[in-house]
Amino acid sequence: MFPRAQSEFVTRWLFVTLGASIFSVLDGGWLASWLSFVPSKIFHGQVWRLVTWPLIEASPLQIVLTCLAIYKFGGELAVRWGDRRLRRFVLQIAIVAAAITLVLAALTGAMYMRRVGGWAVINVLVITWARQFPNAPLVLHGMVALSGQQLINVTIGTTILFALFTGPIWMALDLVACFAAALYPRGWLRR
Repeated sequence: MFPRAQSEFVTRWLFVTLGASIFSVLDGGWLASWLSFVPSKIFHGQVWRLVTWPLIEASPLQIVLTCLAIYKFGGELAVRWGDRRLRRFVLQIAIVAAAITLVLAALTGAMYMRRVGGWAVINVLVITWARQFPNAPLVLHGMVALSGQQLINVTIGTTILFALFTGPIWMALDLVACFAAALYPRGWLRR
């Protein structure tokens, strides 16, 4: 299916995301209901949901795009950083995004919202890749080449546009993940 990634972590991440997403479709959504981000359930002790929400994708297009992003951007970051550092970074961003969204949900009464995957994984990887490889162009559909800060701005701008249409609380995981990746201390990225 995929050419083997140079990173064991990226390979496992791909297969877990792909496998969990497909399984959640075949099981009628049972797995997604247990791994999704639901603030009320997290407040009732189901803390694993702080890190499992990015592992399930809800649509075929989203599965494909997420797996491609993990392979391309995650693979290149793993080569530069190593598996351990990439895993730590991804977990930090997922937990920060979930924790801040949890607080926002409590403050706005959105305790029963249910989110999985989304664009957060893609956004974090694209922004981080653009920060690590600021001169490397990313060509979108053969029409537009973006690199560095341009790519970060387009990624954040697109996420904000989606938030305007679907609601900022609904998109809070994605928004917080974007800003966390964009504002992640530069010195920590270079270590």
